[in-house]
Amino acid sequence: MSDKMTETASTSELVERLEAEIPLWGYLPAAMRFKQALVASVGIEEAFRVGREALKVPGLDIVRARPVRSLYEAAKQEAVSLHELWGGGNPFILPPPRVIGEGNDVPLQGVNRAAYLACFTNVAIRGRSAVLLTETDARVDFERDEFSRFPDNPEYDPGILHADGRTFWTMEPREHTLTVDEAFMLSGDHTVDFGHWIIEYLPKYAIAALSGLPHHVPVLVDERNPAAHRQSLELLLPRGTGIIVVPHLAPVLVRKLWCAPVPANIGFYPTRFDAEIWGHRAREPGGFTTLIREIASRFENATAEPTGWDRVFIARKPHLTKKKLLNFREIEAAAQARGFRIVYPEELSFIDQLRLVRHARHIVGPEGSGTYLTFFARPGTRVCVLSPPYTLGLIDINAILAGVGVDLTILTGRESRNEEFSPFWYDYEIQPARFSEFLGDWLADGAHAA
Repeated sequence: MSDKMTETASTSELVERLEAEIPLWGYLPAAMRFKQALVASVGIEEAFRVGREALKVPGLDIVRARPVRSLYEAAKQEAVSLHELWGGGNPFILPPPRVIGEGNDVPLQGVNRAAYLACFTNVAIRGRSAVLLTETDARVDFERDEFSRFPDNPEYDPGILHADGRTFWTMEPREHTLTVDEAFMLSGDHTVDFGHWIIEYLPKYAIAALSGLPHHVPVLVDERNPAAHRQSLELLLPRGTGIIVVPHLAPVLVRKLWCAPVPANIGFYPTRFDAEIWGHRAREPGGFTTLIREIASRFENATAEPTGWDRVFIARKPHLTKKKLLNFREIEAAAQARGFRIVYPEELSFIDQLRLVRHARHIVGPEGSGTYLTFFARPGTRVCVLSPPYTLGLIDINAILAGVGVDLTILTGRESRNEEFSPFWYDYEIQPARFSEFLGDWLADGAHAA
């Protein structure tokens, strides 16, 4: 399937495609493609007239051209409160991980981001949106030249109709669905995705907590956050801290909004994934492991009970449409023969997911969001991630795991190309005999090291 709808289709055809693609892509990606094609076809004003009905988003009453402003720069100039945990702009290099098989990993050059807690007054937000709207501008989480570092799709955001350089055409309400006196913002574009939640939103709260966020300040979360996300947040928050649910895609006015940055320059929806992009999105491991340790310390009491399993295979559901391990049954059988417990994390509570990785000594699984659970493994744990030959996305994961004392090995297999725009999403196979032989050697090495 094409990454974009064609620009020559009629508006009625585009609306039909939107309705057909939502089940395939998810709401935000399908709406992004729809908005881009619609504006290209009929222009901004007509796109707004047609789109506001088709998108079925609350509060699309007016469209407005807004200058885009760095959240960090706005914080330094206008925040009523600002605490900087550490500064940014410092270059770093991440070494390649240990890969058995083919890979495309290289040393990654990155630049760290600042970590801070800022408070603004009278800010409009929207459910599943990372953009802050004030009287004068649209504020986005970037610093220095990050906004222009890689090609992106701001139309992924539910409130943005069109983007042209440093100008967003935002769709806004005349009246807000909800008004909140004070809150910390933990809503955003990617909050429903488990991997993003672990690697972006929980660390964002850790930045706020380490920066002195007052305990009385409630937290804003998106309505459709999965149960495991809510459970993780409840473990993280101080006792008595409130949670305010933002209605799905709805506009909200916050009188006093506290916010912190994501620890990496994620962007909205990048149009490519190459080494340069991964360098721009890389997390500086020193600061990030500080955040992981803070999160893990708050999880410790809830995960203290042992599971009795020191070998865990974190599996991925076979119905997934991207990056499928095609011969998963054979690989899971080979892991079971070596004493691994096969676990599908989404079938467990978040506490039980954590208990598995906290008490395991050997963890194996296909590359995916479950990989991020290993951030909370104990020092000395050995992890093996199964992957297609596209290993660029695992370079900063390796650095983070090394920072918390976890040893990572990546075992790659043969890729199977599909229609996705990047090999990052390709399906793949791992040769079962090779996998079984690897496990035997790996487990023996682990026993010898212990």
